[in-house]
Amino acid sequence: MDLAYLNDKIRDIGISKTVIAEKMGISRQTLHFKLEGQRDFKSSEVNMLCDVLRLTDEEKEHIFFAS
Repeated sequence: MDLAYLNDKIRDIGISKTVIAEKMGISRQTLHFKLEGQRDFKSSEVNMLCDVLRLTDEEKEHIFFAS
């Protein structure tokens, strides 16, 4: 998982992590742990996050599934 790229996308879009967490239905602390690699994203969370950030399929693949 490319967490650096994901965090860069969040920063570039300019949406707060609090808003992202609210839209995903998780706490900001839980989102923080996931963005730091301390917890894994569930597949439903990956889809919600991609929707919130309006990520392309290519970006989704790069962030979550590239080795």
